[in-house]
Amino acid sequence: MRILKQILNRTKNQWKMTSNWWRGSLAGLLLVSFTAPVIAQTPVAEAPSSSAEYWFNQMSSALRELNFEATLVKSSGARLEPMTWLHGVYEDGLEVELVVRLNGADVRSVRIGDDTSYYSQPSDSSYTLHSDVTYGLLPAAFYQPFENLQPHYQVLVDRGMRVTGRSTYFLRILSRDNDRYHYGLWVDRKSGMLLKMQMTTPQGEVLEQIQLTTFVERESMPISLSDLRGVPRPPRLHEIRNMEPPQFSLEPQWLPAGFKLLRASHRRIAETRLPSDYFLYTDGLTEVSIYVSQSQQQALPELALKGPESLFNLNQGEFAITVVGKLPVSTLQRIAESMQPAT
Repeated sequence: MRILKQILNRTKNQWKMTSNWWRGSLAGLLLVSFTAPVIAQTPVAEAPSSSAEYWFNQMSSALRELNFEATLVKSSGARLEPMTWLHGVYEDGLEVELVVRLNGADVRSVRIGDDTSYYSQPSDSSYTLHSDVTYGLLPAAFYQPFENLQPHYQVLVDRGMRVTGRSTYFLRILSRDNDRYHYGLWVDRKSGMLLKMQMTTPQGEVLEQIQLTTFVERESMPISLSDLRGVPRPPRLHEIRNMEPPQFSLEPQWLPAGFKLLRASHRRIAETRLPSDYFLYTDGLTEVSIYVSQSQQQALPELALKGPESLFNLNQGEFAITVVGKLPVSTLQRIAESMQPAT
């Protein structure tokens, strides 16, 4: 996100009208009292204890179909982020979702159908992406059937602990190799809703967690979402950026099985203005970014940082290669060391 800010700030003047609307309208959406009736808890049909894929798919359907209001806390290392999360479905089937970060800068995400807008205040660095998921909340794969992950992950189910006062099933999403992290999911037995998520190393160390603290399912769309369909949207990201192709002719010769290229470009890093080739790959559940720059200009030592978002930096001849992602450091290192001239 930091990389995007300087580019997006160029649109500040044309966004004064939208910013004023944001302060006067969308900023007050959560002040509306929630009067929609609470839905009666109709249990989802019981499934055999071995039907792990069934419960994963119940979760993905719940994320798309339920009308709900929730609060949650996302933790990454020592960082805690409380959020409000609302989701609803219009009568014509169009989804709407609102995520509000409650600490620090006023950052809100609004998804309507397959367009997601990210609003930041007071910098007016708002933008819209063509995406049917809200990035930064849950992996995109959680909104899709498990069969999309099956070649590279397996899922197991067991009875889980109570979360926010609800009985759950515990799903373990395990990588079929040691090149990726694992996930633990606690899914509500009645609604199928995801109530808790943990991302862990293969050794079981928790790196990131999302925990719902309240969850209320509604019969109809939450009132706070009903007016979002007519909200002015920020400019689309591809409309305000000139994408240049990579210039340094290096590409990864190895990636974990299943990773596909989402985008490749040449850009300047926002804070340093360092010219770099940029590659973004995903396997559906996680993403990895690769930056290639001239080593004399970057002037960083070789280093490895482990965390929720790990980093590995390698100097290879005249180039410095930096790989960042929610993957083990050993995987990032192998990707960096595989960078070779494109054939």
